Amino acid sequence: MIDKSGYNNIKIPDKLDSVVQSAIDEALSSKKRFTVLKKVLCTAAALFVAAVSMLNLSPSFAQAVNSIPVISDLCRVFTFREYHFEDDIKYIDVKIPQISNTGKSELEKRVNLEIQKIINDCIEETKARAKEYYDAFVATGGDPEDFHPVGILVDYEVKSVNEDYVSFVVWECESSFSAYTQYFYYNIDLENGAVITLKDYLGSDYREKVTQSVEKSIAEWDEDEKYIFFDDISIYDLINENRSFYINEEGKIVVVFDKYEIACGAAGVLEFVIES
Repeated sequence: MIDKSGYNNIKIPDKLDSVVQSAIDEALSSKKRFTVLKKVLCTAAALFVAAVSMLNLSPSFAQAVNSIPVISDLCRVFTFREYHFEDDIKYIDVKIPQISNTGKSELEKRVNLEIQKIINDCIEETKARAKEYYDAFVATGGDPEDFHPVGILVDYEVKSVNEDYVSFVVWECESSFSAYTQYFYYNIDLENGAVITLKDYLGSDYREKVTQSVEKSIAEWDEDEKYIFFDDISIYDLINENRSFYINEEGKIVVVFDKYEIACGAAGVLEFVIES
């Protein structure tokens, strides 16, 4: 862990609050909504980049913001790049996250490259499907003007973060003639840089613990909810170290089952908090 013993004598710049307030006041005085948004976002982006840079370059500034949860958390998982693109057959909205401020450059490089590759692959695959949908629509007599563009959305959500670990999910959603979403879960031990598995967190008997907790939760469903559950499913057989999960803010494991995996499509993605 980083030695923070020398960070105690910190003085936050006196003008920081006034710079932020001035930017907001200036933006709000504009009559055009686009200008308001542009000024606020540009100012926020500039301040954020400056903050990240100072966190990496200045131990004193890092310690100063360490007591502010929002800034500290964002500097662990933050939006590295955001962009929008659209044409006649697709529109794309993407937020690419990265992790930083872990004290382990190799960990950050590995995870960030993996996230970038996953997102790039998802987008390229969906762009190819959008072209196939469009070509098939036109080939079967459809008017190109009537084609509804395929939507591609990529975003992420931080589930929990503290000095010991970070847990977040990156998701890609495609909306076209049918809609589906892919989820990619990251649970990282910030002390040793390793990926956290269910076995790491729950112990060697993790399969029994997860199975018992999930089955107990299902037993408490009402009859209508139980009706959508597949009868021939063995929860125990579905639990392994590759099972999707995240760690919630209470520090509990939340196991995730994909749509159609253990219940009919109407149930959607199912999550179970593991009480162990």
